Amino acid sequence: MALMSEGRITVPNRYIERLREFLSRETPVPREKLAGNSRGAAVLVPILERQGELHVVYIRRADHVSSHRGQVAFPGGRVDPTDATLLHTALREAQEEVAIDPTTVDVLGAFPEMSTLTSGITVAPFAGVVPASTAFAPCPNEVADIFEVPLRALGDARYRGEYQWEGAKRSKFPAIFYGGHTIWGLTLRITENLLSILNGKD
Repeated sequence: MALMSEGRITVPNRYIERLREFLSRETPVPREKLAGNSRGAAVLVPILERQGELHVVYIRRADHVSSHRGQVAFPGGRVDPTDATLLHTALREAQEEVAIDPTTVDVLGAFPEMSTLTSGITVAPFAGVVPASTAFAPCPNEVADIFEVPLRALGDARYRGEYQWEGAKRSKFPAIFYGGHTIWGLTLRITENLLSILNGKD
């Protein structure tokens, strides 16, 4: 997904506008559906352009958090009483967890809500473009690491495999392995949704 010119529109911009147009058809999950729900959350899928390529930003959750410890995720969390909408939740949490300034986010829209298969948490995901100059900083209470993956790598079969999860029972799940990180579960499903839209599939 290298930077190329198509008239006055670069390829990364074309992908961003495709995503914006698609997500504009989706009605965001109403706040009241997840507010006060201990198993409800909103997340931000941060996208940025670096050296002519689009990258997706992920976090690895700290090893001492209450749920999904040590797993790869998107910045986000549960609804606060001060959040007017679930988008506000996602932006507030992204600021608290990785220092993304909400005023710099170009919000593209909402994905359909999804639920985790292992813990039953329902998540409202939102996509947004953040400046490449963003100075990401992990909140040590919640985030162990922040990393970026280029879109071309996310769609590359060479990084695909199976992850064996040692939960209540041993299970295998599809996964992306990149840079020493394992993207699986709900985070992978949101990523697959993103890739599907960018590839022109509903």
